[in-house]
Amino acid sequence: MPITVEQLQRVGIQMRPDELEAMVLDVLEHMLPSSTTEPRRDLSPADAAALERGGFNLENRQLSTDPLAQTAAEFAALLVSSLTVAEVAEALGVDVSRVRQRLAARALYGIKRRTGWRVPRFQFDGRRLIPGIEEVIPHLDPRLQPVAVWRWFTTPTNDLALDDDDVAVSPRDWLRAGHDPTAVGALAIAL
Repeated sequence: MPITVEQLQRVGIQMRPDELEAMVLDVLEHMLPSSTTEPRRDLSPADAAALERGGFNLENRQLSTDPLAQTAAEFAALLVSSLTVAEVAEALGVDVSRVRQRLAARALYGIKRRTGWRVPRFQFDGRRLIPGIEEVIPHLDPRLQPVAVWRWFTTPTNDLALDDDDVAVSPRDWLRAGHDPTAVGALAIAL
């Protein structure tokens, strides 16, 4: 069923459905980057020029400044890119009941929908959970909005600067690098 302008306006979003769709696709590309980060690299100079003449921006794409629309697009992209319980079970090599147990124990972050649980991919590194994430998830307030959780896990913070370069990293990257999850857990409590 296509979304209408009226439906968007009813929930406070002042844009056309095609604009929201474009925003969701843009957010999905950000959340799940393709193998190439520079679209121009896969195009001939003539093809790139033709696309730009047609209105495509092959550099930086600008999202709407409407924060509600931005959050809605990020939430939609988060749900669409998330895994089902069965997909998580297959990836981890466990039974679906074990995945549901982890979700109930809050050792795995999930979004409960009418159609079932959705498990955001930011918790995974390939087909395995990020080391230590099961020690962090229980510290998150269960009332936090899923987009806020995703942003927090993927946004660099000075609270997790690497010793060598004093470079800020995200909680997700901190854990992926094998650092102590206690530091991330302490930050999760403060959210």
